[in-house]
Amino acid sequence: MISIQKLSPEFQLLQHDTSLFSSETEARVNELWQAALSTSNSRLFNGLVFSADTVKPDCISGSFVEYRYLIAQRMDPRLKQVLNINPVSVMGFLSCKDGVLFGKRPEWVATRPNEWGFLPSSYIKPDVFSHDGCLDYVKSFLVELKNELNIEAQDLNDFSHHSLVVERTLEGDHYALVMKADVALSVFSIKNAHLNASEDEYADVVAVHPYELDSFMADKTGRDISIAASLLADEGYLALESDCA
Repeated sequence: MISIQKLSPEFQLLQHDTSLFSSETEARVNELWQAALSTSNSRLFNGLVFSADTVKPDCISGSFVEYRYLIAQRMDPRLKQVLNINPVSVMGFLSCKDGVLFGKRPEWVATRPNEWGFLPSSYIKPDVFSHDGCLDYVKSFLVELKNELNIEAQDLNDFSHHSLVVERTLEGDHYALVMKADVALSVFSIKNAHLNASEDEYADVVAVHPYELDSFMADKTGRDISIAASLLADEGYLALESDCA
């Protein structure tokens, strides 16, 4: 289930200390992580992601946890009651004069390979600027914009805090902080910039004219395209949000 809430510029992301788990839980997590490493042909990497534990209208508080906990929880949803990993990400809702921007994930990624969605999109990482425990998620978004698309903040017009998207599933909740902007470049220039991006998070980038959105999304499936469909429906671009699942 996906819900959308307005995101104000005053919204805060607050960090506290990481919780510890029992030796039995750690053993199960390690078992699942090793299984994921042995069966995956992706570049699976145990970094840190921000996980929410308290969500209020004006803030989310949580801590950074190892990625292997999130993978383990996805592989065995029964761990949700113990680990309670609820990842927080930043996501773009970008458009240019040629249409709404979408990216296709490459086939090698660990999660959602070959799926389409809004971009950039990335979990909140521990290298974001923090002041007194308050994480600068806008800076995190701009860093991902540069890393994934090779687009600078100066290329954005009408930048705004758009929404908090909440996705609830059996394997855990996911929170996406969505920034909306118009990119002052043509799709041709955006594609060229993307070719020189430092991270290869997307195999392709396209711009879809508003009149072509329904047909473009008709045969697309997956989490990211469902979130995109919900956001577009909320903005009045799509007639039926449920067409994408």
